[in-house]
Amino acid sequence: MTVPLPVRPNPRPSEPLSSYAARLADANGLSRSRILVPWRHDIDVPKAELDSVAALGGLDADAARRLTMSRYPLAIRGHGQQRRHGWRLHHAVVWICPACTIRTGHTDLLWQTALMPVCLRCGCYLVRAGTPHIVRPAHPRVLELADILRDLAEAAIDQPRARGILYRLRRRCQATAATVQDDPHGAELALPVVDVTAARQWGAYPSPDPGTVAALLLLCGRRLAREQRQRPAHSRRHQAGEFTPADQARLDWFLTRLRHHATSDGLHPRHVPALLPLPANDDAPARRPGQWLSLTRAAVALHLLITQALDGHPTPEDATAALGVTGIPTSLIIDGIHTGSGLRDQDADLLSRALDALLAGGLADYQRRRDTLRAVTRLPSSTTRRLPPSTARTDIQVMALGWIWTRFTHGPMRSSPWPHIPDRDIHAFDTRIDPETRLLLHETGQQLLADTDLLTIPAAQATWAGVTRRYG
Repeated sequence: MTVPLPVRPNPRPSEPLSSYAARLADANGLSRSRILVPWRHDIDVPKAELDSVAALGGLDADAARRLTMSRYPLAIRGHGQQRRHGWRLHHAVVWICPACTIRTGHTDLLWQTALMPVCLRCGCYLVRAGTPHIVRPAHPRVLELADILRDLAEAAIDQPRARGILYRLRRRCQATAATVQDDPHGAELALPVVDVTAARQWGAYPSPDPGTVAALLLLCGRRLAREQRQRPAHSRRHQAGEFTPADQARLDWFLTRLRHHATSDGLHPRHVPALLPLPANDDAPARRPGQWLSLTRAAVALHLLITQALDGHPTPEDATAALGVTGIPTSLIIDGIHTGSGLRDQDADLLSRALDALLAGGLADYQRRRDTLRAVTRLPSSTTRRLPPSTARTDIQVMALGWIWTRFTHGPMRSSPWPHIPDRDIHAFDTRIDPETRLLLHETGQQLLADTDLLTIPAAQATWAGVTRRYG
């Protein structure tokens, strides 16, 4: 077991893991390699090494993970082992601030991407490590756009729209870099000089020159700044993670509603599934197997709210542990509820519709289902004998148990005893099995839970009387 070091500094906002490891080593008189090997580039850090840094610094796993780029989507951190075709710079390219990095060692995680060619603390352009450290004040429009891109990068963690905006912006920058000439708008906008040679290097990785990147971002991202200025003030506060008095009132009202249902209907946190249900809507597209994170975060938020309504004092870690989804990144809806800051209108609408669906479904005890099925590691022999010969294999047993888990607990495979199996594999398994096998697995799940009122089979398929006659 790793023992925490005597001196444990707190991570700075948006500090990369490599910088924190260096500060932790310096504070305790150790070499940096004793904390983190020097060839790590704040991405794809092995879990064992990340856990070791967290233990030495007295951090929890989620706080240590926020120091790496792994929490960002592929549109930012890049694809594959080489992290190509994203905003991330090549690992050999290092950008620093000529003002504060030289003096204090300050760095920022987003400086490893082309999204941030300026230092927002000092208001100057970044420079490549090893080049002359000339402090050049950044143009106000560049600073404004960099602030927008920072917010978009955080929003892209759980918002597909933000990911799409950053993806399209990168494609425009790449196309402009291939055709830009010697600074056609630089004098007008007071931009740094465009290095045409560096601009032409924008391919699998962005251009290595921060001044050139700043010019390309401003040329291609004017619409983002214009939309930001036109957006209402309350919308800008939400994007920055701030809450309004209306959000605070909405949170208080929702807690009052939950207290009413707890008294009249017996609502309890155990009635919350790990994947928040939504009422059927013919206009809404079907949820794809990989779209579980946003609804799981909403489930954590509802679990926190119900616990607070029952005069509890929960933490996000308690809620994620109860739902079996520890380690998921936090979000604005969870932070707003945990701190009592407020509940946004769209989040309240999502939670309200999900609560209506849970009440209409009779408030099943999902915590009991999770506890019961988590102990099941193999199918009963009576079920195995009745499976089609082509599917009676050991690996199919795990898929069948995963199918039962997702159907009965209404949770993602992340919350199951087999978190390494993606939801899309269970979805593919469901499309392959025939209706008789599907009914057999429904019956097995009911038998494992030993409670017939926990399951409802669509009338178009069969009734339990018909199942009993068919299978005995």
